[in-house]
Amino acid sequence: MSLPCSSIARKQGRTAVPAWPCTRGLGIKSRLTELRPGSRVLRRAISGGNDGHPDRPQPLEPAMPIFSHTVTGYLFALLATVVWSGNFVVARGLAGALSPVELSFWRWSIAFLTILPFAGRSLLRSLPLVRGTWGKVILMALLGITCFNTFIYQAGHTTDATNMSLLATASPIVMAAIAHLFLRERLSRFQFFGLCGALCGVIILVSRGRLGTLLGLRFAQGDLWMLLSVFLFAVYSLMLRCRPKAFPQKAFLALLIGIGVLGLIPPLLWQAADTGLSPLDGPILSALIYIGVGASVVSFLAWSLAIERIGMVRAGIIYNSIPLFASLEATLFLGESITLPQMIGGVLIIGGICYASFGDLYAARRLLK
Repeated sequence: MSLPCSSIARKQGRTAVPAWPCTRGLGIKSRLTELRPGSRVLRRAISGGNDGHPDRPQPLEPAMPIFSHTVTGYLFALLATVVWSGNFVVARGLAGALSPVELSFWRWSIAFLTILPFAGRSLLRSLPLVRGTWGKVILMALLGITCFNTFIYQAGHTTDATNMSLLATASPIVMAAIAHLFLRERLSRFQFFGLCGALCGVIILVSRGRLGTLLGLRFAQGDLWMLLSVFLFAVYSLMLRCRPKAFPQKAFLALLIGIGVLGLIPPLLWQAADTGLSPLDGPILSALIYIGVGASVVSFLAWSLAIERIGMVRAGIIYNSIPLFASLEATLFLGESITLPQMIGGVLIIGGICYASFGDLYAARRLLK
């Protein structure tokens, strides 16, 4: 067993120099950073380890606030998840007050006005970066902003908030399936079995646990709208790979929101000419501000900070609790009840996603050993 460099130095009767030997395991870049001119490590190495005072004990350096950093990461992920879950409750609660097009238009208009002061300058500077890829950017905006959320609000007319949130959590599995079918990305065995489990959960949800509903293909329209929105969001998420690397994320989000709002104007004008627009009162405005500022901007920023602090896998575990918070909020504000098929389907969907995520992480760690 090898001894630390300080122990070897004491055996040889000389002072330890904590330079190269004690930085084993660090990269070359880290070593060079520690030994730059004027650095603390280099001063200690030259002075014998005590900054020029061999007889003075060196105080311990304060530990990095890793705990608080991790805790805030989980809190940011929890904040984003709780606010996002409220979007399904609002979709169900405002189903009779606003049309899906109106709800989506007002939500993203508020979101665009909220984010524009923070991302406007960066957006203008970065617009030349999307030259030649405008078609893909417009398609992304139409899928992820214009259609995705409108279909969610359409689903809220005929299905409950718990079902919508449970079906929404199936997005990662749908992404893996689309990537395998169209992008020729191989599915790991963990992803395959996770996909099968989540698919069984989706079938139980849309059939309400009744075999006759499944055999007769008599599904609630809201569940079908929700499945379509999940598919569109999966395609949108995979297309995000086309974002130019130099384009700031916040500015790119503002660009997508702006294009998505423009895509909602034609159907809104058509509705205004056909049946007219719904009036806005205090409670409706409050709900619109909640989903426009909270579910569209605050949650996005909180989610970005969470991934920066705890990583995508840990944040994804918190994200899978959306059905829990959505069902609690729906029970509290809408008086909905949780059924046994929802519980079984939720366990299968969330369990399949966790199995696929943790399985791939475990396999990757085994390869690194």
